[in-house]
Amino acid sequence: MKTVGEILRKARLEKHLDLELVEKDLRIRKKFLQAIEDNSWNKLPSLPYIKGFLRNYSRYLDLKPEEMVAIFRRQFRDQDKEGILPKGLTSPLNDPIIRLTPQIVVGIVTLSLLLLLFGYLFFQYRLFTSPPPLTILQPEEGKIVTTEKVDVEGQTDSDAVVSINNQKVVVSADGKFHLQIPLSPGINTIIIESTSKHGKKKTITRTIQLQNP
Repeated sequence: MKTVGEILRKARLEKHLDLELVEKDLRIRKKFLQAIEDNSWNKLPSLPYIKGFLRNYSRYLDLKPEEMVAIFRRQFRDQDKEGILPKGLTSPLNDPIIRLTPQIVVGIVTLSLLLLLFGYLFFQYRLFTSPPPLTILQPEEGKIVTTEKVDVEGQTDSDAVVSINNQKVVVSADGKFHLQIPLSPGINTIIIESTSKHGKKKTITRTIQLQNP
C-alpha cells in the first residue's frame, strides 16, 4: 500500500508542479513539503501541524483531505509500533487528552481556595445581614385557654437576645427559652422578639384568648 507521501508526490508530479511553486501557493516551507513526501515525520513540527499540512496539501492537489489524513494515521500507528517515530511526535496519539501539569494543579488548588474563601465570606455576610432563626414551640396561634397564665417556649441562636412583651428572657446554651406570661380576660397579644449580636431582629406574634371558666 502506498504511503501518504508517495500519493502526494505522485499527484504533484502528474500536475507538473514543483515544490517551489507549492511552497509559494500554500505558504508551507519547501523542506516541510519534502519531508511529507519522504515520510520523514521527525523533520516536521508537532502532530496537529502535520495534519494541517496534509489537509492543505491534499486540497491543493485535488485529493480528499480526510482520506489522506486517514492513510497517514494508519501509517503513523504502524511506524509508532515499530519504534520509527520519535517519542515527542507520537505522544499526541498515546497521551491522555488532558494532562495534569504542575501549572494545572496549582490552578485547581488556587481556584479551590478562592471558592472556599468566597463561601466563607458569603456565610459571614449572611450571618451579619440575616435575622436569627426563631421558632415558637408553644403556645399555638389563636389558642383559647381558661387559665390566667400561659407558657411561652421557643428556640433561637444561643447568642441572641430574646424578649417577650418587652421582658428579657434567659436563653440557654442550646438556644432554648421559656417564660410564663400572665393573661387578661379576652384577647391577649404576645410579641416574641429575637435580636442577633449584629442587631438584626426577628419577631413572631401570638394571639391568645382567655375565657372565663
